[in-house]
Amino acid sequence: MSIEKSKKTKKNKITKYIIIVVMVLLLLIVGVIFMNLFIKKKEVSETIDSYINENNYESHIQEKEILYDWKQGTYYGKVTFEDEPENYYEIYVNGNSDNVYVFGYNNNTNVEITNKNEGRYIDN
Repeated sequence: MSIEKSKKTKKNKITKYIIIVVMVLLLLIVGVIFMNLFIKKKEVSETIDSYINENNYESHIQEKEILYDWKQGTYYGKVTFEDEPENYYEIYVNGNSDNVYVFGYNNNTNVEITNKNEGRYIDN
């Protein structure tokens, strides 16, 4: 009986070690994913801030937030300007470049603004 008990104890120890190793690997993978998302958010935020500063828009901003677009798998900025509270703008950074694209939308209808007279901050 002691031989069987010894075998069970060994199997339990091996099982515990395997579970610990798997859990540590899972934690590392999740940590790396979150770290990459955090770094990407910071990079996008810095690029958007640079774009806003280069165009002297910072004093006109009413509200700005960095959001994640799950469909496109990327971060973008959502900005509302004090002089156009009826509109909001989505600022996207193109991939690994510093190219910035700005799309304007009406707050009430969520329809994209394509006319510079209706949304002066859009890119054309």
